[in-house]
Amino acid sequence: MLKPSVELTKDLEISTYSLVVGIAKKAREISSNAEVNGEVLVEKPVDMAVQQYINKDFEIIETEPCAVCGRLDCICDYKPVINVLDTVMDEAEEVQE
Repeated sequence: MLKPSVELTKDLEISTYSLVVGIAKKAREISSNAEVNGEVLVEKPVDMAVQQYINKDFEIIETEPCAVCGRLDCICDYKPVINVLDTVMDEAEEVQE
């Protein structure tokens, strides 16, 4: 991974990794949009994405890792709907008794 320029990292409130990933995602979006529209890009998509980021045309939002496992994509707090419905049904049965 190349080190991002000073222009990108000044006043940076996200990690360098998130910056690089966010720029790469935006560059892929620019590239795919150009391909779909049949446009020929003169400038590199990464350079365009960096310029858009500097101009604040888009924002990179960094999510907080899970407190339990440390992953960004975890489902530690996931509770299946069935369990919630079972609890409601159990409470309803208790009220009827």
